[in-house]
Parts: sequence; C-alpha cells; structure tokens
Amino acid sequence: MAPGKKDHPSKGLEPDEILQAVVVADSFNERFKPLTLDRPRCLMPLANVPLIEYTLEFLALSGVQEVFVVCCAHSEAIKDYLRQSKWHKCILPRVSTVVSQELRSVGDALRDMDAKQLLHSDFILVSGDVVSNMNLEKALEEHRQRRATTDKNSIMTMVVKQASATHRSRTKGEESVFILDAATNECVQFESLEPFPVKRKTMLDPEVLAKHPELEVRNDLIDCQVDICNIEVPALFTENFDYQDMRRDFVRGILGSDILGKTIYCHVLDERYAARVATPQMYDAISKDVLARWTYPLVPDSNLLEGQHYLHSRPHIYKDRNVELSISAQLHEHVVVGSGTTIGDKTRISNSVIGQGCKIGANVIIDGAYIWDNVTIEDNTHVYRSIVGHNVTLKRRVVVQPGCMLGTGVGVWWFFICHIVTLLTGRAQVVVGPNITLPRDTRLTRYASGDDDDVDSDMSGSAESSHKPYDVDVVGPEGEGYVFIDEDFEDDEDEEFDKRNIELGFIGRDTYVGEADDDDDESAQESDDEIGGAESGDEGDWKREALQTLDRAISENHDIDIAALELNTLKMAMNITFHDLRSVVVPALVNMIDLSNAQGSTASVLKRWGKLIQKFTHGEEDQLDVLEILQDYFADNPSQASKIMLHLLRYMYDLDIVEEDAIFSWHASAEPRLRDLATPFVKWLKTADEESDEEDDDDEDSD
Repeated sequence: MAPGKKDHPSKGLEPDEILQAVVVADSFNERFKPLTLDRPRCLMPLANVPLIEYTLEFLALSGVQEVFVVCCAHSEAIKDYLRQSKWHKCILPRVSTVVSQELRSVGDALRDMDAKQLLHSDFILVSGDVVSNMNLEKALEEHRQRRATTDKNSIMTMVVKQASATHRSRTKGEESVFILDAATNECVQFESLEPFPVKRKTMLDPEVLAKHPELEVRNDLIDCQVDICNIEVPALFTENFDYQDMRRDFVRGILGSDILGKTIYCHVLDERYAARVATPQMYDAISKDVLARWTYPLVPDSNLLEGQHYLHSRPHIYKDRNVELSISAQLHEHVVVGSGTTIGDKTRISNSVIGQGCKIGANVIIDGAYIWDNVTIEDNTHVYRSIVGHNVTLKRRVVVQPGCMLGTGVGVWWFFICHIVTLLTGRAQVVVGPNITLPRDTRLTRYASGDDDDVDSDMSGSAESSHKPYDVDVVGPEGEGYVFIDEDFEDDEDEEFDKRNIELGFIGRDTYVGEADDDDDESAQESDDEIGGAESGDEGDWKREALQTLDRAISENHDIDIAALELNTLKMAMNITFHDLRSVVVPALVNMIDLSNAQGSTASVLKRWGKLIQKFTHGEEDQLDVLEILQDYFADNPSQASKIMLHLLRYMYDLDIVEEDAIFSWHASAEPRLRDLATPFVKWLKTADEESDEEDDDDEDSD
C-alpha cells in the first residue's frame, strides 16, 4: 500500500517544501520485556505485521515525503528489516535510519536530530508503535494557517482522538487531562492523571482564566503521541536538557513558561482510528480493533507485507495460504492464522492471532492469545489472554493463565519477507511442560537473571547465555527457561512511582475498581454520532457509576452506612437490582486482597468492607448469589482460587455474610474444582453442626 513514484511527485521541491516525519523507534521503557530482550518493540508483530509497518503506512497516507527512523537499541535489526522491506524500494516516502547509541528519551532523540540538522521545516513526530488510518492533511493545514495568521508563537499541534473515558483503546494507567480554550483548542494546561494514587484536584493559574474566558477540561481524549512540530521544537530541546518526556517535560514546560511565550494546540479527531501500542494491554486492545476492521484499510486482508495472501471471511476470520485446518477444529470470531500453520483435531481458537509456521495439536484451546511465529503447542494445552513469543514450545497439557508473556531467547529471531525465513543467530527457545500450569502474569525467558543486560550489545553471542539450571518448578522437568524478573521495576524506590499504574497495563489484567470493563468488539469504536457521549447500553453506564462510587468510598475511607447509602441511591436512580450491586461489590473486594498474604489480607478486607455486602444481601437466596458471583470471578481468575477460596469462605461465614445453609446449597452444585477446594471447609461445617445438634439433644435429655 505504500505510495510509488507517481503518488507524490516532489522532484524540484525546495527542502522546506518537503513534508518530513521523525519516527522514534525506541519506546524508552520496558513494558514488553522479556519479549523485547532480543527485538525492538517496533518490530513486534501485531496481527502478523511488524508494528512499524502500520506507522509508515499511516505517514504515507498523510502525504509524508521523507521519514527518519531514529533508533538506539536493536538498531541493526531495524536497519536490516527496512533494508529488506518494500520501503527500501519505495521512492516516496524516502525512509532512512538515524542511529545514536546514547539515546535515553524522546528529548535525546530530538536533540540528536537538531545536532544533525536534518529537519528543514514543520515535521511530524510520531512513535514507532502507532496504529492509525487517519490523514493528517487537515491538521497540517490548520497548523500552518494558524502560524501564518492568528498565532505566530504556535510551535506544536498535538493530534488527539476523541473517545469515552472508559474506551478500551485508552492506555490504562497513563490517562491524561487536557485543558483547552473552547474556541481555539489552544492547550493551556496538561496533567497526567494516573489512577494511583488518586489525584482529585489541580492548580490553574488565574491569569489563564483571564486570557481564556471559556475553557474545556477534557479527559475524553486518546493521546497517541502524534505531534505536528515547528522547526523550533528540536532547538528548544537542545536549549533545555531537562526536557526528556514530550508531555510531562516539554509540553508542561512550554505552557508554564512566561519567558518563552510559545503556544501549543490540539487537533481533535472525531473520526478515524488512532492509538499507540504503549503497553501489553494496548497490544491486546489494538489487535482486537484491527481484527474488527476499525483500522480499515490497515487490516489483515490488505496484505501489508509482500508475500501475504490473507482472505477475510465472517465472522472476522483471516487465513493465509497453506493453512492446514482439521475438519473438527473450530475457528470462532476474530481469528488470524498465518501461512504454514497446522491446527489439530477438536482445537478451538477464538479472539486470537496465530503466526506463521505454528504447529498446534489436538484438543487445544486458545482464547484471547497472541501466538507468534514457529510456536509449537502440543495436545490438550490451553492458552488464555497471553502473548507467546517466537519459537516457544508448549508441551502437552500445559495451561497458560491470563497475563503471561513468554519470550524467546538470545539466539532466536525470525521474520518473514516474501516467505523467505531469515534466522539472525543460533536457536534458543522457551519450553514449558508437560503437565504444567503457568500462574497468571508469568513472564519467561531464556535469559538467566542478570544476563539480559548485554543483549543489545551481543546479538551475535551464543544462544545459551548461562549454565544456570532452568526454573523447573515453573517450566516443568522437561522445560527450558527462566522466570523473568524486572529488577528495575522491583527496585524502583521513587516515592511518586506507584507500581499499580504499571500493572494496569498488563495483558489480561482485570479492570481496577473505578473502571468498567468493555470487551465488546461491536462497541470498540464509537460511530461518529456517538463520540463524546455516554457509552451505549445501560449496563455500561450503571456499572461504571457503581464502580466509581465504590472506588470513592474506599479511597476516602467512608463509613459502611454512607457507602451503602450512596450505592442504594444509585440503585434507585439507575433502576438496577441488589444482584447488580453485589456483582460489582464482591469482585471489587476480592481484587483488593494481597495474594502474597492471602489469609491476613482476606481477613483485613472483609472485616473492613464485608458488611457492605451484607447491606445488599437479604436471605439465603441472596447469599447463594454471593457465592455464585465468587464462582464466576474464579472462572475468570482460576489461579487465585487455590490461594484465597478457603479464606473467603471462612471469613464470610465468620462475619455472617453467608450462612452454612447457603454454603451447603452452593457446594452441592459448584464447579468441580471449586467444590474440591471448598470440601474441607464444608466437612468442618457439617461436623460442627452435628456436634452442636448432639449437645442440644443431651441438654434435652437432662431436662
């Protein structure tokens, strides 16, 4: 789809007439480790296409004529990929790489571009992991017209996408608030709004109100880090070495400076698609949007890579050539299967992407997962809402719980161009199983702890980076690999850094208290006439309001009676039931339990907030409903059941949240695994009940 020679005839144009773009290939964070230990994020496959392809296609659609890909880590891999891609043959846009090994931030990248004097006029600054089908011509025209007529001090236009505050393509844990002039969309203040700790107010300079009589406070904007910059921007970074991050440092620094006198605007998109793969959660959300065709024409059957031949069939099934699918295998909705993949008998795949050359056995279940190239999955294995990297082997009867990321080793990296497989270094792979369950959020790699420090500088080293014994307790006796521990994350002592904001970006992570879950592909992208309004569907509205009310009660430590009154008021206003309130409160309280101190934390949470469940529970039928809600919760979070199920039953019983008759009724028809876990407690209850009856009989006889 890249433009050819005739699409942008620019011969004879002056340098300042050529539209340039800077693509920052490095993310400068480690959200995708261990998957990015041996490959850059911009070359990770999304729907079997490297991320940078989406970014370059978007820039080509916007008429960009020259693209500089600025890279630091894995720079040789990026150069090799571009050299073998269609962009190397393309006349326009011209794509070239700018390599600097000293970059540590976007600010460093712009200072490097300023030093090299490669930019001649306004340019587009974008990250190498943006997926968008928008055309920037209108935004560019606004930016240029504004500087020529109304505001010569305007130096940047941030392109943002309008969407509801709970839209799934918003990056969880990295929310922002923009305060804009209602008439001109000039940005007068920018605030990052991380969920933890809760931030309830901000300061606004009174002089801003004097200059801008009408302001809009916008938390409904997706910031995908696409900026139209004046040529002054790199120079300002050079003059201010404390500018590192584009938003937290540069934007806030410019808006807060009376000396510089520069202004920044927003261009708000009310149609088209734009989002950034900033976290694993966003990788999952954007993949779903691509499969649901919200990004058209950037969809699998557009065959962005040479050699791809995907065909689209309903309900959003995409298959490349040479796929061997057993007659009894089932592909449910939203599935991509790459060429050369074989799928065995009675295997079920839904909401997933399968790479090229994969071998999937019989009776396998893959749901909400992303399987990269050349993965082997043996019989009776289940994979849920996880990312499985290139060349990983999952042996028979392995269960991969949600949130896992299984990376490749130092020697493995395959990519496909024209169906030619290129192997960069020697083979190394993660092997799991057999008969192993990987707990939620497990991350595996072929690097022993500490060995990943030299990955970037030693891509040609031995595939076996260490002789340290494998973590067989996790990967199994026949497994090969190590549990990846992000030491920077674990050791971060910054008091302002809250690890929960990072954890919200994990794939498969349940929504936190105060946020509604929205996984419905049909509502993934609002239609033009719905944008900016409330979410469609009453359920999304009341659930979101209930979660926000409960979040406020917990964070502000309300009394139980006050919290119950607020939720009851919402119940009457939204015409919902006590069951609806229980379905919100019970999972939210379970999510508060610290699994590393299961018994103590369960006791603490229920002693403080358990009475809130009692407020909405009236009789045995309601108590049985509480236990069934717990059962549904553990169906989605199976790894937690063995840690906290018994403690929950015990303290719910001790605190009179549920009584023994309700427990007996539930246990008789419970899901088998939960029934087995609860059996010791139920036996104890029955024994205690029988002893109590015997004591009563003895008392009657003595009378």
